[in-house]
Amino acid sequence: MSRPSPPAPGPYLQTVSGRFVNPFDPDPEQLDPHDIARALANVCRFGGHCRPFYSVAQHSVIVSELVEARGGDVEDVFAALMHDASEAYLGDMPHPIKHRSPLGAAFKEAEGHLEGVLRERFAIKSDVPDIKRVDRALLATERRTLSGESWDWPELEGVEALDLELVAWPPDEAERAFLARFDALQARRSAEP
Repeated sequence: MSRPSPPAPGPYLQTVSGRFVNPFDPDPEQLDPHDIARALANVCRFGGHCRPFYSVAQHSVIVSELVEARGGDVEDVFAALMHDASEAYLGDMPHPIKHRSPLGAAFKEAEGHLEGVLRERFAIKSDVPDIKRVDRALLATERRTLSGESWDWPELEGVEALDLELVAWPPDEAERAFLARFDALQARRSAEP
């Protein structure tokens, strides 16, 4: 019995569900919400440089809840949930490296292409300004709570941390929360005319 294999040689990832994804040239049909949820639940924010394990999946759920609390419609809230979905396939690069290094420039190019394919695959609304504002405020909150504030980060100048208590979820809980949020938002999106 032969085992399935990638369609061609190249930088393919085998996902938990058994799909093959080339993050540099992704087949939209291979991008699966369950794979995204599991991978994001296993990816730690801050490149792992935080006291407890704190996942990108939990971060994404919280961003979507905050965008909703600020009056975002279902499309804004869904875009907020999926704003870091590319990290399921590329990993999470710490902000200073991503935004201030040659490696980050190459990463951003690959990330931009993958984000475009994800936007198409899941009909994700682009350019939701509230996501960036909420993401920065949550970053400041996460840093204060989970990492520490021993020196200034230029990207957080003028950004106020939220009055929010963060308790890190284990990966299985983060995966369940992400998928529950994804499914609930998809149901709401389908119900709207």
